[in-house]
Amino acid sequence: MNMLEVHNHLNKIWGEIFRLNEELREKLRPLGFKVENVEEVFNAYIYLEGEWREMLYPHPAFEIKPQGEVGATIQSFYFVFGIPREKVSKEFIFKFLKKFPQSYIYGTENFLEDIYNHNNPKPPDDIYKHIVKSEEKILQFEIEGNDAIEIEKKLFEFIELAKEHKVLEI
Repeated sequence: MNMLEVHNHLNKIWGEIFRLNEELREKLRPLGFKVENVEEVFNAYIYLEGEWREMLYPHPAFEIKPQGEVGATIQSFYFVFGIPREKVSKEFIFKFLKKFPQSYIYGTENFLEDIYNHNNPKPPDDIYKHIVKSEEKILQFEIEGNDAIEIEKKLFEFIELAKEHKVLEI
């Protein structure tokens, strides 16, 4: 393990999250969102080598109220929004998966059980059927990106899609 590479990577993700937090604070306010400060997030999981693994170490993230979080792990930058199951339509699922193939969908109760995982994709019809049968009250829609610039672009695309389908409480 190269300690300098680990150090530089951690500095990169933390620095980019602090920068992104400041930028989004100004850009999202007019859209009805409140951007909270960057925090150290514990008790998270990361998908590595085909399975979800617990992260005992913190990673940087911040809330976008209502319903969202933006952050970075050693693997990627991400954002996730919790959406009530009853607001999730078949059309929203189809458009979401087409626009964001590098994503995950999971519940808040059984969060280690993927409804959709881009590493093992399933057809949108199967995903929607699973959601309809699910007892989850809130579904998490998580999107990954390679860097802060990509995740910011995807965030605004997601907000547009979410507004179109009225799944956010703004």
